[in-house]
Amino acid sequence: MSGLTRVALLFVGVLCCFLSLPGVTRATAPEFFIVGEVYCEVCRINFINKLSEPMPGGKGEIGMQRRGSGNITYTQEGETNESGQYRLKVEGDHADEECGITLVKSSRADCDEIPDEGWASKPSSLITITKNNGFHGSTRYANPLGFTKKKANPDCAELLKELEINPDHP
Repeated sequence: MSGLTRVALLFVGVLCCFLSLPGVTRATAPEFFIVGEVYCEVCRINFINKLSEPMPGGKGEIGMQRRGSGNITYTQEGETNESGQYRLKVEGDHADEECGITLVKSSRADCDEIPDEGWASKPSSLITITKNNGFHGSTRYANPLGFTKKKANPDCAELLKELEINPDHP
C-alpha cells in the first residue's frame, strides 16, 4: 500500500470518527422570522388605509397551540420599531401548531382600542411556521394589525367618500 493510500484511508477514518460524534451530523432546527406591522387606524373602519399611522412601541404577541387541543405551546411578545414594524425570531418547525399574531398593548393613549366589531373581532394574523408548505426562505409575513382611535379624525369623512363607504349604513 502506498503512502498516499495510507494517508487517504487515515483521513477517511478520522472523518468517520468525527461525524459519529453526537450533534455533528444532526441538522439544526430551522429558524423563522415573523415580520409584520402595527398601526393606528384613525378612521375606525378597521382596515389599514392611507390615513392609518404606524405605531412605534406597539406590542404584539405570537402564540402557538397544538392543533385541536387548545394547549398553548409557545408565546413570545414583540415590540414595533420607529416604523411600526416588528421582527420576531422563532426556532423550530411548527407544522402541527396553529400560530398567530395578536395585539397586546398600544403605545398611544388616543389609539388603544382593540377592534371588536364584525370581522375585526379579536384581530389576529395567522401564519404558517414550517418548511413543509411550499414557502421558500425563513421569513414569514403577518398581516398588519391595528388599534383604533376612540374618535375618528375629521379628515376621515373625505376618505370614506372616496372609498364609497357610508359609515351610517351597515
